[in-house]
Amino acid sequence: MAIKTVNSRILLEMLDMGAKNLAADCEYVNSINVFPIPDGDTGTNMKSTISGGVREGKNLINEPIGVFSLKFSRASVLSARGNSGVILSQFFKGLSMGLDGKDEVDIKGFAEAMKSGTAKAYSVVSNPTEGTMLTVMREAGEKACSLLKDGDDLEKYLNDYVEEAKASLSRTPELLPTLKKAGVVDSGGAGFLRIAEGMLKYLRGEEIGDVFEEIAATQTPVSVGAFDADSELTFGYCTEFILQLQNKKVNTKTFELKTITDFLDSVGGNSVVAFKDDDIIKVHVHTFDPGKVLSEFRKYGEYLTIKIENMNLQHSENEEFFKDMTLDPLKPQEVKERKPYATVVVAAGEGVKDAFLSMGVDEVVSGGQTMNTSTGDFLETFDKLNADNIIVYPNNSNIKMAAGVAAESYKKANVIVMPTRSISEGYSAVTMLDTVNENRDEMIASQKEVIDNVGTLEVTYSIRKTNVNGIDIDEGDFICIYNGDLVSADKSRYNAIIKALDKIEDFGDKQVVTAFLGKDADGEEFERISEEMKKRNPFIEVGEIDGKQDVYSYIIGIE
Repeated sequence: MAIKTVNSRILLEMLDMGAKNLAADCEYVNSINVFPIPDGDTGTNMKSTISGGVREGKNLINEPIGVFSLKFSRASVLSARGNSGVILSQFFKGLSMGLDGKDEVDIKGFAEAMKSGTAKAYSVVSNPTEGTMLTVMREAGEKACSLLKDGDDLEKYLNDYVEEAKASLSRTPELLPTLKKAGVVDSGGAGFLRIAEGMLKYLRGEEIGDVFEEIAATQTPVSVGAFDADSELTFGYCTEFILQLQNKKVNTKTFELKTITDFLDSVGGNSVVAFKDDDIIKVHVHTFDPGKVLSEFRKYGEYLTIKIENMNLQHSENEEFFKDMTLDPLKPQEVKERKPYATVVVAAGEGVKDAFLSMGVDEVVSGGQTMNTSTGDFLETFDKLNADNIIVYPNNSNIKMAAGVAAESYKKANVIVMPTRSISEGYSAVTMLDTVNENRDEMIASQKEVIDNVGTLEVTYSIRKTNVNGIDIDEGDFICIYNGDLVSADKSRYNAIIKALDKIEDFGDKQVVTAFLGKDADGEEFERISEEMKKRNPFIEVGEIDGKQDVYSYIIGIE
């Protein structure tokens, strides 16, 4: 396909095929994380990120490529999950910066924009590490640009790009010893290569089967018979939309979100979640009159997407949920008084969530291993709170970056992201949080001291045969990870944990153990483990919480 210029339609088709190609090999990308544990989510995170952009892009194929790429990147940022997803979304943002103001571009212009994408991706990583997807992006872009000659078409450029991306990916174990020891290449780089290969497949006219499952359906299946000719609308409509502000109607730069939320309050809207990203506004509201809402907001712009669902149908499908509700879902609720601090915690497992809520946490966002919280999830959660400062506990190193991007873009409160890498760190930090007797700087410093004092022992199982840190591991072995390092493995879970305890040199100096028991945990087994802990440290206090989390049999905080 001899293409000499790139427009929005061609770029969308390439990215759509890139998303499909990644989806086709998503499980492989998930499986090649350094530790052989069943929480690999790199492929899933990258698929979520690019799918958000593709869904948005399908509405924009007739726009100039600069406009298309800007809105594609915005959607991918909101959909970004995990570090790999955030880095990919920033690549798309940098690509849009290179295409800004263009109707279409020649091959050289497109190649330079791809390099701009790499530069932006590097900029969001505080200490970029070579041997990762960043390296694959950079080396592929530099090599393909160096080989570009006048008269080359898009397929020739992308072929060179893909070939170098393959070579760069194969070199990642030489740059990162942890990859070499585990016998894998970088998973983020592998995911990025799949996207680039898919883009090239489109140009070659190749096809990929129907493998791409949308992350979020646009319409809920209707339950026939749940609402008939004699039914009465008692729950109203769940209404969601994305509004594109227009310069001919308002000043898009100074337009305040308060204009939207004040109107929704005035017409009795409830469960309002709204946020503004430059000249795009996203809204969720429960209302009896969506027509009035939609008509009002056309004063300010035009709609990119609209979704309206009869909540009586949701009621019939979730009767027990609504039966237990003490509040009318459409009755205007009392506005919470603004307070100095609110807290947001990321957690998975119903018992874990309940533990945080019982300590007074304002919002618990679902997320963790296998499904990381997106930037959009954080923004929507922030908008539910009425506070001057919002403290966020990501509780996972792969979620911290998405929380950071959300914090930087949120303007209605000061958002503080605590560097918690595990549920144990988050739990201890929240336990010791003091927003009354300490000023903000002292509170942050105190929280970081608590976090630094917590050791986390995570117990799971291996999904492949490998060797990590000199430890031979068979598929199905139980393995223990302490503060990010794999420290033991055994066919017996109990034995693996005992071996791990023996590796914790300062265990005798610790005072408190708090264990979250997963869905497959064994209470009697943990009693034996507690006895072994007390033999090693007679003064230690051991507590347990029925966390009901997946993947990890035990998440044990030691401090």
